[in-house]
Amino acid sequence: MKDQEKSSSPFSSMAQLITQLPEEERIVLTLFYLKSESTEMIAKRLGVPQRAVESVLVSGRARLLASLGLHATEGAHDHAQDGKQE
Repeated sequence: MKDQEKSSSPFSSMAQLITQLPEEERIVLTLFYLKSESTEMIAKRLGVPQRAVESVLVSGRARLLASLGLHATEGAHDHAQDGKQE
């Protein structure tokens, strides 16, 4: 029973959806949402500008929402620009 609970958890579902994204979005969203890294940390790790990471977060989140039949909102865009502070 616990295996069924694990596979249907929101975390598991999000991880499954992320695996279906293009590589760049998959990497950035995994680091941001599943590894809790800030946009600054991700940018340093990947050797790209922080703004590029923020842009990929916005496009990746929009793609995830579309796969769920939802639409991105302006508020979601603002969240990605804030990044995570450590």
